[in-house]
Amino acid sequence: MGRNRLLLTGFALISAALLVGIAASAGMAFGRGHMGGMGGMMGGGTNSSSAAVTTGGTANTVDIRNFAFSPGNLQVPVGATVTFKNYDSAPHTATAKDGSWDTGILNQGQSKTITFDRAGDYTYYCKIHPNMVARLRVG
Repeated sequence: MGRNRLLLTGFALISAALLVGIAASAGMAFGRGHMGGMGGMMGGGTNSSSAAVTTGGTANTVDIRNFAFSPGNLQVPVGATVTFKNYDSAPHTATAKDGSWDTGILNQGQSKTITFDRAGDYTYYCKIHPNMVARLRVG
């Protein structure tokens, strides 16, 4: 009887360990891994560059929320300003893929305004979360 109880206890411990591992893996798959937040520190984010075009004016704001840029596909006239504002608790950047402009790191509540004096089609991303991608068309 002692041997059966020992086997059952061992089986229960192994089963519990497996269930904990499965639960932890499920959390990682849904972006709640050990780094916390949506997408973690080095990945995550949304590519919103192919969203419907939002036509802006001379003064515009791109919100950074939930690891995404919004609007994700913005068209503005030459000479327009775009203010990038971070609402997430994680730091973000808005950085042109061609390197022509960069907000630098924006912590929660911080913003950076850039004036776009030349026509161009810019794909931009967050250097910290490179899956966060958006598009800005100037012209």
